[in-house]
Amino acid sequence: MPKDTPSTDNSRLKSVYLTIILAFFVVITRLFYWQIIKGADIRTQNTLQTSKLQKIIPNTGKILSSDNFPLSLGIKAYKLSIYKPNLKISLDDLSKKIDEIKPNSSQDNYSQLNNLKNPNIKWVTLNGTFDQNQKQQLTLPGIEFEENNFRFYPEGSLAKNIIINLESFYRRVIFGRTGFSLSSVDGTGQNILTKRNWQQSEIDGQDIETSLNRQIQTILEQSVKRGLEQYLAKSASGTIIDPSTGQIIAMAYFSSDTTPTTNIGNIGQLFEPGSIFKPLIVAMALDTHKIDTNFVCPDCDRPRVIGQYTINNWDNNFHPDSTLQDIIKNSDNIGMSHIIQRLGLENFSKYFHSLKLDTKNDIDLIGESVSPQKKYYSDIDLATASFGQGLAVNELQMIQAFNTLANNGKLVSAHFNTKLNHNIVSIFSPETTKKVVNVLKYAVENGAIKALKPQDLEVCAKSGTAQIAIDGQYNESDTIGSYIGFSPCNKAKFTMIITINQPQNSQYGSSTAAPIWYEIAQKISRLL
Repeated sequence: MPKDTPSTDNSRLKSVYLTIILAFFVVITRLFYWQIIKGADIRTQNTLQTSKLQKIIPNTGKILSSDNFPLSLGIKAYKLSIYKPNLKISLDDLSKKIDEIKPNSSQDNYSQLNNLKNPNIKWVTLNGTFDQNQKQQLTLPGIEFEENNFRFYPEGSLAKNIIINLESFYRRVIFGRTGFSLSSVDGTGQNILTKRNWQQSEIDGQDIETSLNRQIQTILEQSVKRGLEQYLAKSASGTIIDPSTGQIIAMAYFSSDTTPTTNIGNIGQLFEPGSIFKPLIVAMALDTHKIDTNFVCPDCDRPRVIGQYTINNWDNNFHPDSTLQDIIKNSDNIGMSHIIQRLGLENFSKYFHSLKLDTKNDIDLIGESVSPQKKYYSDIDLATASFGQGLAVNELQMIQAFNTLANNGKLVSAHFNTKLNHNIVSIFSPETTKKVVNVLKYAVENGAIKALKPQDLEVCAKSGTAQIAIDGQYNESDTIGSYIGFSPCNKAKFTMIITINQPQNSQYGSSTAAPIWYEIAQKISRLL
């Protein structure tokens, strides 16, 4: 056999040398990959295998009514999980044990328990929750519990959409902050007490004290819902506030659409206010001294023509030489168009903005809709604004603005949280509001609505009916009826608005919203 030559030996040595170098680089590359690139993931997996991360659920705050009753509170409960490798009893025995403590649990969790018979499935979590007592009775190897906090509403459906909304608004305050603990565990998942553990403490939630009055909320909800059904309306709503503080005493909204929702139409739906807007225009004109209480309509004996448009009254009747009181009593559109003409667009725009009718309010709810004030008003636009057409507000904006007449001209933001401090802004002078109050009182006691007013109840209020615009055209058959006012007229205890959207068997606010308003007012006046 031929002997290996020196050149062959050198080739072999080079091959071995290159193989060693290549292997070295492969090892270094793999070490770099596992230690540097994947190092964080591996360390995390190692921590998860040798440690147990647990949530520390904080105590959550309550939402309290005006009498300190909990409308919403947190209830601690536990989710049960089964880790099959650690079980010391059979699945059948475990199912019986669970059923003894919480009947029908195995039936409710048939599919989950059946999955554990699959050798590839080692872990399942059952449906439903267990209380503290049930948890203690199920302290068994292979059973793990995770603590959770669930919300409970002691008053059931009463104001529930509002309460849920408040929970969202004050989420960080009510629910606090979850804590965490990291503890070392052995191969069976049990804590190793000799090892050092890490913990980030939880922060408990705080209570929210609200102005919601349970009795009045019940009365409002019952009456508004009955009105929705009685008048076959698309929706119906109502809001009651404390005139001096702006605190919301009650708020309700119902819709013919029964699809579950947490939307609150009182702040989310925009509408043209119609004639309930007229007292605010009168206040603006009196406050700027563009008119006085001796104002008489110069030509209320006929329709008013502005360009190609004609302004008429809602009942096609005319009231020659109408005084200021009679213009409000008769809800005279023609007279109002003359008043806003004297007020002027500049003054109207200033007051409209000051009354926060074009901006979001400080309401502690989520979902408020706002329509910005129009940048351009033609002569006819300004005239129709005098009787609440051609502009849109939400119910909360409207009652907040109208409440200035009950609160000596001062605007206070409507809100639920009694611990909040809100700015108070003077919009009208006390002298102005006193004049408007007298006009409203006269209109109630001498107008068609007087038959609804109980004799022992003093009321300053105004009804309104607005047509609904669809694709730029008003539909005469679809209207929004409303009634807004306060009682008594001096040092008012409450201000309230009722809105009926698209009633089918009566078009006017005086025959839909007004009866509901007085029904509620008579009941709640003795409670405030």
